[in-house]
Amino acid sequence: MKCMICKHGETTKGTTTVTLEKDNSTIVFKEVPAHICDNCGETYIDDTVTKALLNKAREIVKNGVEVDIRKFELAA
Repeated sequence: MKCMICKHGETTKGTTTVTLEKDNSTIVFKEVPAHICDNCGETYIDDTVTKALLNKAREIVKNGVEVDIRKFELAA
């Protein structure tokens, strides 16, 4: 797909790191599947992955964790 930010690049499949913050918690997910612009590096994450990220983040925050860094794995 054409990048919506730079309007010049095409996106390709890859992975990225996503950092989420809520209240006093910071959660870092590594190796998140994404589409990445080959020109500007903008990342696009699809709805399924976004929902999974937010659900996992809610669980982590609910457990009172302040800082968490993990490899992202999409449930089968």
